[in-house]
Amino acid sequence: MKMPSLRHVLVFLMLIITASANAQITTLYGDENQPGNRLHDQIMLIETAGTPRLQAIVTGINDSMDEDSTILGGEAKSAVAFDEPHTNAFYVEMVESNSLIEVIKVLSETYPDKVVHTITLGVVLYPDYAQDVFDGAALAGVMSPEDILVAVIQAGADPSTVSDATAGGNLPGAGSVPPIGPGVGGGGPGGGDTTASTN
Repeated sequence: MKMPSLRHVLVFLMLIITASANAQITTLYGDENQPGNRLHDQIMLIETAGTPRLQAIVTGINDSMDEDSTILGGEAKSAVAFDEPHTNAFYVEMVESNSLIEVIKVLSETYPDKVVHTITLGVVLYPDYAQDVFDGAALAGVMSPEDILVAVIQAGADPSTVSDATAGGNLPGAGSVPPIGPGVGGGGPGGGDTTASTN
């Protein structure tokens, strides 16, 4: 039996290193415990098998809705089924950017009337990444940070895992929303009692 030359061994090692680097580059957002990660993985498998990307997204989402499918749990299936075209848009962005923050930001800007559903999709598909959902929505500047926090928690996020203080500091639109409704001592453009105390 002929032994491989040093050159062949080096070429083989370079192929292994290149394949390993490519595998790390294509790591999908999240982990296998996230329903959104499992659905993203399913879409990528369908696309890799030769289906055009948009059709792979539609097929992957439809397959995940089957009663016997374990890709998504009940809550995630409900959120996806509520507006499948919006879920398709979610995964068009996810496959393109592989970043939950970017997906939430882009969809919130593009569909401001669906921002609450966008937040809900993000939280139920990636429950361990609620802070990223908050950050993406805050960067879009469509809702106040307080309203985003409420939407994230109502979508099922653990309140102890998300904060309205982002790493980015001041966000577009943050602080520019006047207080909601009149309040004693509110003052300013939001209304409220602006009279001085006589005490």
